Amino acid sequence: MNLQQLKYVLAIYKEGSITKASHALFCAQPNVSSALKSLESELHIRIFDRTLNGVELTPQGEAFISYAVNIMAQVERLENIGNESVEIPASLGISVSRASYCTQALSLWMNEEIRPEHPLSLHFCETNTEKVIDQVFRAESDLGVIRIPAFYESYYGQLLANKNLCHTLLMRFQMLLVMRRDHPLAGKADITPDMLKRYTEIVHGDHRNPSMTMARIDPLLQETPPRRIYVYDRGSQIDLLKTLPGAYMWASPIPEDILEEAGMILRSSSMAKVYNLDLLIRRKNSPENTMAKSFADYLKKYAERLANEADNCSAEKEIK
Repeated sequence: MNLQQLKYVLAIYKEGSITKASHALFCAQPNVSSALKSLESELHIRIFDRTLNGVELTPQGEAFISYAVNIMAQVERLENIGNESVEIPASLGISVSRASYCTQALSLWMNEEIRPEHPLSLHFCETNTEKVIDQVFRAESDLGVIRIPAFYESYYGQLLANKNLCHTLLMRFQMLLVMRRDHPLAGKADITPDMLKRYTEIVHGDHRNPSMTMARIDPLLQETPPRRIYVYDRGSQIDLLKTLPGAYMWASPIPEDILEEAGMILRSSSMAKVYNLDLLIRRKNSPENTMAKSFADYLKKYAERLANEADNCSAEKEIK
């Protein structure tokens, strides 16, 4: 096994076919095919299944790719280590299921832990759970935060293990309603599905499947809300909540200062019966990244503090 073979296999995985990989590598297709065949023969595994549309990873192939991306990342660091005259920017990639507290934690962590003069290359991507898992698995990100209903914990635990990823619980919570402070339902003792029917729900466009959306709240709520707007970034989400009368959204706990600035409130509801989990994920046996560890530790403490504040707030409302 050599580095060129690893490079070819990773290109096949990235491009989705041997033909596209050969074009990306500017080399003949037979050379790429031969390198793959030789590697599979040497390791006594099958990395890809050939399909009409290209290639797909086998279970053994998923494990192989996970190790291969780590090896190539270490090789890249070794290739840069000799240039001591230039301070190489610290690199960190983070992918998260959309959550305001993750962005807030990142800003606070940088202000507290990163020197202004310290060279830094940071990639922060907000997307859906499936893409977060894929980006961490492919080593496009060092860390990821995924959001799942608690009853899917076993399924996702096995999925992550199969991809050689480990996970840590950040937060366990029930979904909360976000709305303007002057929303007609803001002062209600409890908010029911019938009350929400006349208002517009803002939903992240990655979750077009209504059953998946409602599964985060209550699986028994089969009926899709009659008025919905699907958005694809948090900027649009906030703008619509601010400007569209009666708009609301289901969300995780949100830092108080973000709510205050946006003129929003969080409301708990008896509708929300399901617990959701935010999990921090990373690759097993990946090269030590002190910056990733620093942010992971900070995020865990921040999420724990936010969850405790949300629990205390809910307890106070129940007492009243």
